[in-house]
Amino acid sequence: MTKDSVCVVTVTYGDRWEFLEKVIKSIVSYPNVLEIIVIDNASKFKIEEKCKEISEKINVIRFERNMGSAIGFNKGIEMACKGNTEFIWLLDDDNMPEEQGVNYLVNNYRKIENETGVDGGLALLSLREDRKEYVMSAEKGNAFSFFPKENSFLGVHFKDITYKVFKKITSYLNRNSAEKSLKKNLSTVKVPVAPYGGLFFQKDLIKEIGLPNKNFYLYADDHEFSYRITRFKKGIFLVPDSKIIDLEKSWFLAKNQGFLLSLIHSQSSFRIYYSVRNRIYFERKDLVTNKFIYNINKFLFLFILNSLCLIFKKKQRRELIMRAIQDAESNNMGVNDLYTLK
Repeated sequence: MTKDSVCVVTVTYGDRWEFLEKVIKSIVSYPNVLEIIVIDNASKFKIEEKCKEISEKINVIRFERNMGSAIGFNKGIEMACKGNTEFIWLLDDDNMPEEQGVNYLVNNYRKIENETGVDGGLALLSLREDRKEYVMSAEKGNAFSFFPKENSFLGVHFKDITYKVFKKITSYLNRNSAEKSLKKNLSTVKVPVAPYGGLFFQKDLIKEIGLPNKNFYLYADDHEFSYRITRFKKGIFLVPDSKIIDLEKSWFLAKNQGFLLSLIHSQSSFRIYYSVRNRIYFERKDLVTNKFIYNINKFLFLFILNSLCLIFKKKQRRELIMRAIQDAESNNMGVNDLYTLK
């Protein structure tokens, strides 16, 4: 195994070559990136041919149909673990790292190891500037007030209502708050969960926490996977110096609606179904410590949901969300044939 070496793993699909090409070209010249693994989830382009034109260090694994992010990253990480690199860096196919981003990760990994006096067992996370909860965590030096509390139901907790109303008002009045925050001093901070995009760890960590859960198909599989590092190991440290630019915004960020309103207004049924089902499954498995409080928050969520669906005349959307809730509570995971990727 080569010390300080990195294998980048990414998953692509559809007609996203314009994003993937930019990402690959931005990282292929990094001296410590020895391998790039691309999982091709039935892209419309000949990804392997195009990648070989760029560099021989790129390995492409193609699925003939879109298998989702959970299976994609499961396979990519599994392949990376068989290689000769020390670290694995996960990136979405539209994650453009800034220059020196990977060097900041390697250097901070060694620094945190030295500070804790223990080898391995941790992960780092690059900062994605459109993820406000991570920006604010780095600004404040404390992440846990910006993430859902234990016993929340789809992020709803009765203790947060007043705070979230205030936050929505101030967020509207200060629409560029994330950009302003980035101009302030940002510190390395421990975070409870992480997206795949930007997550960095030693490959030996997988022997202890396992691979992503294939039964999630897509959505929330990254949080369930990364939370194992928080729950069983030394945790995840956000490194603000290692920045990533998202070339395309996530669906629930694109219109700045927040997760709850996105559930009501999104045009994609499969996104709603898997986001709700998988997040509830994750919450019930890992975050519920008091069922009474959890059920209070569930009641509160359903009251808000019913009110919004009534206001916006979204009866069918309510039925879809309720079906997803029931499947999560019945542990009915895996691919639902009613909601499949193309």
